[in-house]
Amino acid sequence: MTIETWELLSRIVTVLGLPAAVAVFLFEKHKERAAEEEEVYETVAASYHDFLRLALENPDLRLLSVARTDDLSEEQRERMQAIFGMLIAIFERAYLLLYDPNLSGRDARRWRS
Repeated sequence: MTIETWELLSRIVTVLGLPAAVAVFLFEKHKERAAEEEEVYETVAASYHDFLRLALENPDLRLLSVARTDDLSEEQRERMQAIFGMLIAIFERAYLLLYDPNLSGRDARRWRS
């Protein structure tokens, strides 16, 4: 191979290879970001499922009932406040990690769910 051939090959690599490498890099970064966002969503969803499981494990508190629960003991009220404190923490985490005023597409669908 002559010097001219090597120069031609290096120009081809520069013109085609460098933009292709940048495109692949950006695509991989986008995939990583999407995977991180999905992981955050799944973590918040799992926390909410844990709350629902906790509500079902404490039927005496009637946490999912629409009716008022005036006849609870002091211990039951404390448990209820602790469980609802957990729910508020889940909502706060969801808001801080997932909400953006300009949501669109998949992110908007996740927020509405």
